[in-house]
Amino acid sequence: MICTLTRKISVLVVSGLLIAVIGLVMYCTFPIFMENEIKKRLVLKEGSQSYSYWKDVPVPIYIHFYFFNITNPEEIWALTNKPVLEELGPYTFRESREKVNITWNENGTVSYRQIRRWYYQYDKTNGTLDDVVTTLNVPMVAAAMRGKQMNEDMVFFALEEIFSQLNCSWFVRKPVRELLFEGYDDKLMKIAKTFMNLPYDKFGWFYKRNGTDDGEFSAFTGAIDLQKVDEVDTWNGERNVTSFDPPCNIIKGSAGDMWPPSKSHRDHVTLFVTDICRSLSFTYLATTDVNGITAHRYWTDDKQLDNGKYNKENKCFCPEGICLPAGGLNVSSCKFDAPAVVSYPHFLFADSVYSQGVIGMKPNPQEHRMYLDIVPEMGVPVGVAARMQINIVFEAVPNITQFENITKRIYFPILWFSETAEAGEDIVSQLKLVLTTIPLVTNIISFFMVSVGGFLILSAFVLAILFALGKSEPSYTAVSSVK
Repeated sequence: MICTLTRKISVLVVSGLLIAVIGLVMYCTFPIFMENEIKKRLVLKEGSQSYSYWKDVPVPIYIHFYFFNITNPEEIWALTNKPVLEELGPYTFRESREKVNITWNENGTVSYRQIRRWYYQYDKTNGTLDDVVTTLNVPMVAAAMRGKQMNEDMVFFALEEIFSQLNCSWFVRKPVRELLFEGYDDKLMKIAKTFMNLPYDKFGWFYKRNGTDDGEFSAFTGAIDLQKVDEVDTWNGERNVTSFDPPCNIIKGSAGDMWPPSKSHRDHVTLFVTDICRSLSFTYLATTDVNGITAHRYWTDDKQLDNGKYNKENKCFCPEGICLPAGGLNVSSCKFDAPAVVSYPHFLFADSVYSQGVIGMKPNPQEHRMYLDIVPEMGVPVGVAARMQINIVFEAVPNITQFENITKRIYFPILWFSETAEAGEDIVSQLKLVLTTIPLVTNIISFFMVSVGGFLILSAFVLAILFALGKSEPSYTAVSSVK
């Protein structure tokens, strides 16, 4: 048998080319393959990896409440000074979310309700739930403002008499626990129920909401079009809300669990928020790092709560064409006709008329802005900070004695909350595996194969040169037989 050097060179060349080409093809095609696999797994369906994440949100969510305590109620009642406010809190609760009544629809959507529960976190709270807060008497103010809207002499007379008989004041002193979830008894609630469609027998900002849902959602699963995954199709069977005029009444954006992958810096991220009956648009701010995961940070900018001053398209957020100063959203039609205005905490980015009415506002973009940190390859949020402030319109009602001497409108800050979430170690580990570890290992293998292939081809080239120079003679393996 004879094994020639030429054959060895040919084997080295063919083997080297084959290994190098496989490595190069793997390097070029694996990102496409990985992207396709990720997109397949992002589609919401029973048994998929995204389904378990979507059904029971595994990311720890905390909601921090901050109350504005009124330090000079006597001066305000005497009309001798502006309200002087001090911030109390945070009073922190862990929030859990569970989707129930899940129904898969033929039009590529899934319907569900999401139960939210809050659990007090004393170790993350500054103070206790027994802290007493001096705050605005919201049932009284709401009844007076509603009476002003109705503009009927009999209503004015009735309210004035009731306020007098009950010896009502503009302010109440209540513990935090009652102002939040437990609620407190107030005789004026019966009066308010007469004028407004209120379903509650006590007053509390989150009274009877623990363990309840925000209505029925229908959202796209992404099976038909991945670019619509988790986008709200209907809320309580409707595609529009009644709180605002068209086109501001259109329900659009994500329900908040995920967004389409591969968003660019120019794209906006939209979120539908049931608490204010409208969608919010987030714009790209920066690329950030969340526990080792690269994410795009999107934020609601200084024009998001504009009511038409800067963006004419926002004019439809003004009820009956009457616009608030920029930076505040009138949500009265969303909240049982209560005179409520939503802003960013401490009137961040708002017109100066808001903060001029009170003393104690200290807006800070780092602490008070709203943002989402989203992994661009997957559209999955790994960091969230949703921050809003609740304010009550406090102004003169000329036909009611208790309100007739108020000299100017005040947007009275009551409380603000910060709902935050950040991916834990288990989620981060899974994301790193998909986004970093597997691609890195694949690249290493690809480069190794290209290197080995190149080395084999180079070896064949060297052998060929040596053979051509006569420095290497063909070798033969002779087999002889003895006769």
